[in-house]
Amino acid sequence: MGTCTIKSVRPSECEHVVVYRRDDEYAGWPFNGGLWDFGDEILVGFVRNKCAYRSPWDVEHRRVQYVGGQFVVIRSRDSGRSWLQDELQVVYSNKAELHAKVEYYLALGEFPRPPPVDFTSRSAAIATEPPLGSEARPPAFFVTSDKGRTWHGPYVMHVSGFRMIHARPSYIVDDEGGLLFFVQGLRDEEIVRGYAAVEPEGRPMVIVSEDGAASWRFLSYILPPNPEFPRICPAPAVLPDGRIVVALRVMGPAGVQWTELCASEDGGLTWEFVSRVNRWGAPASLLVLRDERLLCVYGYRVPSYGIRARISDDGGETWGPEIVIRDDGGSWDLGYPRATELPDGRILTVYYFNDRDDSIRCEGGVRYIAATIFAPPY
Repeated sequence: MGTCTIKSVRPSECEHVVVYRRDDEYAGWPFNGGLWDFGDEILVGFVRNKCAYRSPWDVEHRRVQYVGGQFVVIRSRDSGRSWLQDELQVVYSNKAELHAKVEYYLALGEFPRPPPVDFTSRSAAIATEPPLGSEARPPAFFVTSDKGRTWHGPYVMHVSGFRMIHARPSYIVDDEGGLLFFVQGLRDEEIVRGYAAVEPEGRPMVIVSEDGAASWRFLSYILPPNPEFPRICPAPAVLPDGRIVVALRVMGPAGVQWTELCASEDGGLTWEFVSRVNRWGAPASLLVLRDERLLCVYGYRVPSYGIRARISDDGGETWGPEIVIRDDGGSWDLGYPRATELPDGRILTVYYFNDRDDSIRCEGGVRYIAATIFAPPY
């Protein structure tokens, strides 16, 4: 009888930081909100809402995100070691009101255009309305050219022929300032034909803007239609040789989820499967390190709950041992990380979390935004 050994390692240096926590609030989903590293400052987006932590309904995701759910950003000027609570900004204060504005623009058939923004500038960024997972319409988005101090919007990420688009700020900028956005979507006729029953949040795809986010066009699907399991939450990175890789969250059976990697050698026109990154864990964020290796960090939403990562030195073909960043989570309701490499070579990853030993309990502890600064162990 054979044996199978699954190796895991822990960072030799690891510092956990509270980014934002209120005991009467639910704060979550930085993967949906975004992380922007401006060099001298780091900005993170997330959703927050009041939460009593008395019943399962209090922590139900749709409740948290919809009426009263605010999309906010918070800033650090010391590489993520502290976060400026008094500079927290509200990008939008009510998703229901945001929905009404988008529906108005759709009914009008005319969409306001953002001011000209040079997205090759390190001071520019684009944020998208965090999706609920059941919205059959295009999302709102916001732009900034001053490191997130001011945001313009909402605008509508309208793509002709697509009734449904779910977007997160998962994008890359080409040399000419064009935006390749990695989203999920379904065409009008696909919804009529019942595709939403198989892929309720849409199929991973790439849309492009070549005019500073003023207009959007379809480029490619990452996967063919009607997969065995839906794939969502595409997160891209550009390898040193120019290939684009994208991590996908596989919605497996009975709530089991893992991460797969696809790649394009032609600028996003065509895609092929590369590897399954892990046994369990999603959604995932990709980061190309300065030494040209590829880091994948993800929430580990099975016991022992926490945050994990793996590193590849061959562009995602194979992966090193699983890195246990932390395993002290109180429930599956955590993760959604983003990551960046700090000037000293350590990694900053930001995510939402709940503690196993929290004195406040409701399907896990208080949901708050946390960060870990760690040195890669290999």
